[in-house]
Amino acid sequence: MSAITLPVGDEVGAAAFSETSVLLSTYKRAPMELVGGEGVELIDSDGKRYLDFASGIAVNALGYGDPGIARAISESLGTGLIHASNLYRTAPGEQLASKLVERSFASKVFFCNSGAEANEGAFKFARRWARKIGTDAKVEIIALRGSFHGRLFASLAATDRPSYRAPFRPLAGAVSICERDIGEKAASAYSMRIFWADSAL
Repeated sequence: MSAITLPVGDEVGAAAFSETSVLLSTYKRAPMELVGGEGVELIDSDGKRYLDFASGIAVNALGYGDPGIARAISESLGTGLIHASNLYRTAPGEQLASKLVERSFASKVFFCNSGAEANEGAFKFARRWARKIGTDAKVEIIALRGSFHGRLFASLAATDRPSYRAPFRPLAGAVSICERDIGEKAASAYSMRIFWADSAL
């Protein structure tokens, strides 16, 4: 496998692309255009391969070109039904929910379209549960320093990125960001140095 890591230094290419693209530049994009994927690799329009260390921001845990996913999508396309909202019941949705319940602590499943929506749902479940077993005073959400939970209002309030938060204040209330354990923070920083050193080889 010959792969390279994503480039981070091509400021000129990225800037030129963001000026000509009609897509809103909510993120600083890499300059290449991705056209395909295989396993843990992404492929650009020049045929270069890149290791996707982020797994599509934790969405593509099974990698790219997975035969099982391709088969499921193909079967779904064959029915003409690609998506049905939570307002309707489908056999695949029920089957997936049952498998998740069998393999987890939960008795019910709530399907979301993003990590931010999942976090917002978790905040709502936590507050509702706390009120049910306690009082209305149990509403505080606590997030850790350095965390990222999304860009919706509650998840943004729990995200420790001042530059992300500032333009959208006031954010959802009753969310506090606290320091992580100092020992854990040092171990995490050490792990990241090891990861970056290994990935640069």
